[in-house]
Amino acid sequence: MNTMHISNRLILATLVALAGACKVGESGDDATASGTGDGGETDPTGGSETGDVAFAGACAAAGRVGGFELLMEADYTAFSGAVADGVVPITVLEPVGEGGGCVMLRRNNPFCDPPCQPGTTCDFDGACIPYPSNHDVGLVDITGLVEPVEVTPVMPTLDYFVNDLMHPAFTPGAAIDLSAAGGDYAAFTLRGAGVAMIEPTSAALELTNNQPLTVEWAPGDGAATVRVELSIDQHGNTPVRLVCEAEDVGTLTIPADLVSQLVSFGISGFPSVQYYRETVDSIALEPGCVDFAVRSHVQTQLAVAGHIPCNKPDDCPDGKICDLMNQTCK
Repeated sequence: MNTMHISNRLILATLVALAGACKVGESGDDATASGTGDGGETDPTGGSETGDVAFAGACAAAGRVGGFELLMEADYTAFSGAVADGVVPITVLEPVGEGGGCVMLRRNNPFCDPPCQPGTTCDFDGACIPYPSNHDVGLVDITGLVEPVEVTPVMPTLDYFVNDLMHPAFTPGAAIDLSAAGGDYAAFTLRGAGVAMIEPTSAALELTNNQPLTVEWAPGDGAATVRVELSIDQHGNTPVRLVCEAEDVGTLTIPADLVSQLVSFGISGFPSVQYYRETVDSIALEPGCVDFAVRSHVQTQLAVAGHIPCNKPDDCPDGKICDLMNQTCK
């Protein structure tokens, strides 16, 4: 798959999200719904697959009401998730640039006058709506792990989580199933595959305005995809992040014009790069779309030419002072 195709997938997924779309899947009165095997339509961006199992991909943001995650870090593996009865408006991001398999996403803050009362939130039409509430989807059973896990929702938030899984909790290529027994909504099954730990080839990248940036990692041998996220404005003055998706071949290149656009939004704090190797499956339930990700994650440093981050005055060279609020030498 070439980078232009991946780019089109990413921007299409975000545009679908802004239009308020969600994938069609098995739900409603069915006893059990499956995210991959029962003939429901999948995300228009496509997905990944392992063996004969195709993954539907992540939910479009404007239809996503929840999800579950098996996350492998260097020192631990954790499971978490929740399913709500609506979409939180602020989670729907606006695409403001794309290229080379990457899309730049901006967070917009809805405005309501008068301000919304507790228990409500503002939508992008300037109206206060009920804040989405989490729901019970029954016992969640995860198989295909080194040790199978059963998880019940924690009251009163109805979050699902396990922080003491065996580490690593899965082996690369293992077929992993998440089955929810059903509660407030119909039972459903989502699928994933074990992924290897992602290994960037460099402990730090350097980003230079108006120059392309090549990102590299040790390639995998499975059906996972790789997602790379760059954030250079750590204090949210201009809440933009750059998200790139690629096949797990070990390299992607961010075009120079997209680098320039990212820098133009502003720089503060200590920029970073997030690397994810993942499989993602999804399904539409009664309230909206729910997904399941199996992923490994590593964070590394990102140096931006001309920007010196700081935590204290001594971090800055002679002639510059540390703007502690923005952690930037000026």
